Amino acid sequence: MKKILSFLLLVLVFWATGICAAEVPNLLGTWTGFGNGLYNENAAAKLTENWSVSATIDMQKDRLFAGNLTYLDKNGTEVMEGFAGAIDGDNKKLYIAEFSEGYDIGTLISEDEIELIYLYEGKMGNIEIDRLHRIKT
Repeated sequence: MKKILSFLLLVLVFWATGICAAEVPNLLGTWTGFGNGLYNENAAAKLTENWSVSATIDMQKDRLFAGNLTYLDKNGTEVMEGFAGAIDGDNKKLYIAEFSEGYDIGTLISEDEIELIYLYEGKMGNIEIDRLHRIKT
């Protein structure tokens, strides 16, 4: 009985070590996709659909990363803005602060797919859902 319990304890230790040692995902690269959202127009929500958005992540140190987002604003003007982000301890959730305004909460769906939910509050508030895929080179 002692041998069985010792073996089970050993298996449990190796299993727990594997969980704790999960590798931080590599987010470096260019991600592109489409999004949908709602924004305030004259105190009413206006829907926008299928606009293009891309992110270039060119710096990552452990769970911290940074890069640039590029998208068209509601007037059709291309906008590029910097951001910094962090990967949650679960290696799945992402938290991003955009340098000009707003925040993104993301989920790493797979090695090459991310969903971002953008939040911006106030009179010009809006919310967006973007689905991005890493461009393979």
